[in-house]
Amino acid sequence: MVALVATPAVADTTLKVLTGKWVKVFAVDVERLLGRSIRIDAASVVPGGLGRTFREAVVILNPTSQLARGSTAFSVRSVDCAGGRVVTTQWRLIGPTGGQIGASTVAGQVTRFDWNSEDGKVLKYICMGVRPR
Repeated sequence: MVALVATPAVADTTLKVLTGKWVKVFAVDVERLLGRSIRIDAASVVPGGLGRTFREAVVILNPTSQLARGSTAFSVRSVDCAGGRVVTTQWRLIGPTGGQIGASTVAGQVTRFDWNSEDGKVLKYICMGVRPR
């Protein structure tokens, strides 16, 4: 969680710098229900890619068979707000002890999303500045 401490930075949509203005998207009770904390680097939201590009961090709160509690997935994503499309352009998965578990700089496939889904509510924060609480 130390990497998520907010320190102002120039809009940076790379995964080289983990500082930024990290904003929790969901309230604590929703995070508990989801089993993860989703944060957006508000300082990284810039025009580009499909429409808007931003950095996201997902911290695992409830361990799974693949990921331990405290594992964090950092990603750079791009959203087309009008067309309802999203793509992850790069990601990095860090374990709870700080070691890298995996990474990719290859963009995934552009997919459609539903505004009422969990991810849709996160993307609504990017597109409209609306926090899903």
